[in-house]
Amino acid sequence: MMYMVFQIGDEIIKFTAKTIVKTIHEIPSGDNFVGHIGGDDFVAIIEKYDYNQICRDIIKQFDRDILEYYTDEDIERGFVEVANRRGIIEQFPIISISIGVVEVDNNTFSNTLEIGEISAQVKHRAKAILGSTYVINRRKF
Repeated sequence: MMYMVFQIGDEIIKFTAKTIVKTIHEIPSGDNFVGHIGGDDFVAIIEKYDYNQICRDIIKQFDRDILEYYTDEDIERGFVEVANRRGIIEQFPIISISIGVVEVDNNTFSNTLEIGEISAQVKHRAKAILGSTYVINRRKF
């Protein structure tokens, strides 16, 4: 049973990658990049574009298509029940996607480490919100 859970998890990570890549590749301009940081974390670097719309498009596709990984009963309940390593049944909500956005221009950050730190903070804020969402860094330096 545990193997099945890991296998489904791997498939969902691949699905997430495909969803992000498809949306980013639909942007009509620029040299855009999507990378896998590790686990369930990805990065997309895009030229200045309507990132609000990009995030909404990713979320819309993700929330619609993620349901293919669940039974009708799971969807109706809004969660799945899975035994943990100790055999105790736990409830997990339908998977959502959290997106952190950091807008970078030539005068915002002094180095890439600052971008990474702010990205981690924004991602953490997005993950603290239930359901699929995105958070945009609004701080100005």
